[in-house]
Parts: sequence; C-alpha cells; structure tokens
Amino acid sequence: MRLLGTFAVMAAALIAAPAVPDHPAAASCAAPTLKFKPTKVARGGTLTITGQHLGDDCLDTGTLPQGIGPLGIPLTGLAIVIDQGTNEFLVATGSADSDYSFQVDVVVPSKLEPGEATVSVLGAGDARRTISPSLVISSAPPVSSADATAATFGPPTTPDTEPSGTDSPSVLPAEIPDEPIATAPPLSAAPIEDDSHNTDLQRAIGVGVAGVVAIGATAFAVWARSRRKSYTR
Repeated sequence: MRLLGTFAVMAAALIAAPAVPDHPAAASCAAPTLKFKPTKVARGGTLTITGQHLGDDCLDTGTLPQGIGPLGIPLTGLAIVIDQGTNEFLVATGSADSDYSFQVDVVVPSKLEPGEATVSVLGAGDARRTISPSLVISSAPPVSSADATAATFGPPTTPDTEPSGTDSPSVLPAEIPDEPIATAPPLSAAPIEDDSHNTDLQRAIGVGVAGVVAIGATAFAVWARSRRKSYTR
C-alpha cells in the first residue's frame, strides 16, 4: 500500500497550477496535513496522531452537491503504520470525520528498536503519505512488552442501512414450532385421566358382592340349623 491517490492528485494539481491573480481563481483546496506528537517516545508509550483536510475531491467552485462538502467525501479505510527498517507495525485504522479530520492515540510497539522510525498513513490501493519529521524511539526500557491492539478512529466505514424513524423489529423466539407440543407428565409417558367414575363403580360392585356373600352365609346358617333339628327328632 502506497500514498493516498487523492494526496498525489491534489498535490500535483496545486504544483502545476500557475498563479494568475488577474483572472478568476481556479479550484484550490487546503492540502492534507498529518502530524504526531511527541516526536520522541518510549516503546509502549502513547503517540497522538492528527489529520486534517482529508477529502476525496476539491469542490470549492460552483454549487456543491447536496450533502457534500468542499473536499468531497471524507476519506475512509485509512490505516496508520510505524515502519523501521523492514518491519512495519499497524497501530490504528479508521476514517476521517465529517469535518475531514481525525485524532487518535496509538501505542508505540514494544518491538521497535531505539532510533528513528517513520509514521505513515495508508489509503486505498498503494496510497501512502509519510509524516515528517521522523519519529525517534527512546533508548529507555519498554513501558510494556505486551503487543497492543490497533486503535480505531472516526465513524464506522459501513453506513447504517436501517431507515431513520422506523421502529426496531420485534424480537422473536429463535424457533417457533408449527404445532403445539404436548408435554408428558413427569416420570410418566401415559396421560393422566380422571377415573373418579370408575372408582365409584368399583366401590358399588364391591359393596354388592359383600352383601350377597353375607346373605348367602345367613341362609346357609339357617338351613344348617334346621337340618340339625330334624336329626334330633
């Protein structure tokens, strides 16, 4: 990835344009500016990087399209790296704000060596803009040996596609069955039925059988007594 193509186009246009004070001014926009501080920092320390005038066009003449500023659309998909020799460390990613600027605090990688390093902003394709002067890495011991996560800055690059003013959709269950699911009673697969009628019937039959047995026993006792009397005569 090399310098932002927009930077190169704008710089070339500004250099090639002759100064003609007696004629209507041609389009001219503020050039992108990138800075960082402090210029000397320990490994694991914090470096603040700022950028301004980061747009994809120069529209300072004529009528601006609705919703578009004089620098076109703020640049998105930017990456900030720190290079030293053949080593390159990604320290931040993000986009310019609606005012074409950004500011982000990054952690200086602990794997850098004391000495000079370069800070660059990368864009689409091979676009690259190196920030001057060089960053000086202090010979002080690293503040931390842990690798820091790359910072982020600016608005997200993916726009919110949900129309404004609409209600959020209702939250639905993860799965809705087509038909109601019958649940079996605990510890049994058989349904529980109301057998109170059968119980009453069984009780009545039991009482009836007991009555028949009692009547039969009484009749047998009377018959046996009458037989004994007949024998005694």
